[in-house]
Amino acid sequence: MGTLRPLKLNRQNSVALYVQIADRLAKEIAQKKYKVFERLPTEHELVERLGVSRVTVRQAIAQLVRQGLAVSKQGKGTFVAGPVVHHELEELKGFYDTLVSQGHMPQTRLLSFEPMQTPEEIEPLMVTPERQAMHLKRLYSLDDRPFALVRAWLPIAAQRVSWDEAARHPLYAILQNLLGYQVVRAEVSIVARLADDEEAQLLELAPASPVLVMERASTSKDGKTLEVSRFSIRPENYRFRLSVQGPLAITSQIQEMAAPGASRTVSSAKTHP
Repeated sequence: MGTLRPLKLNRQNSVALYVQIADRLAKEIAQKKYKVFERLPTEHELVERLGVSRVTVRQAIAQLVRQGLAVSKQGKGTFVAGPVVHHELEELKGFYDTLVSQGHMPQTRLLSFEPMQTPEEIEPLMVTPERQAMHLKRLYSLDDRPFALVRAWLPIAAQRVSWDEAARHPLYAILQNLLGYQVVRAEVSIVARLADDEEAQLLELAPASPVLVMERASTSKDGKTLEVSRFSIRPENYRFRLSVQGPLAITSQIQEMAAPGASRTVSSAKTHP
């Protein structure tokens, strides 16, 4: 953990004490004196070192959180925030390409790439006579910290892709550049759940920590499923965004609540384009 150097607060300054503390911590975060996801000094430590009230310290921490520099976890403390990736759902783009397009340079580690029998929950999507698929497992890191784990199932034809090729190419590049398939559509669903043992270990999370799971099934022009993947992501680092356009269609039923015995009026309204 980084160490907060002696900080002499200017109590005659018009700048509030909590702002001075927040600015100093922000400066030390920018100088990498605290690493990404590292815990910041506790409220008690800051109170003792700086000679200020707990309320002042909490205001300083709250400002860091508002600025997106820190994340508070109840019962665990306050941690340096990692990079936040915004995934636009309006466009068809691979996970790796989403990271790179926002200026991130993820490190990847291929954990497994081998044929296996299609799991029951995947089999209805990837209909093949041999009931087999190539299973790929890859770990993504940002700033040398685990960020996301992907478990994907590809057509069995992907067995002609070498380990080195699978390690160097994102999923969509394997499909399109190495296998010659053309992805034209993807169905994406998002769910939050508790991490399983493997996810917790690889993502360096406490047992039963929450993870954000993006499930994706990509298809070709003729409707054939080309890949099914599950991305388990540290939730503090990822944001999904979707912009929708009108016109807004509203059907409402309004019921006026009245005292017992009083008359009630029910009306319905429907907007027209």
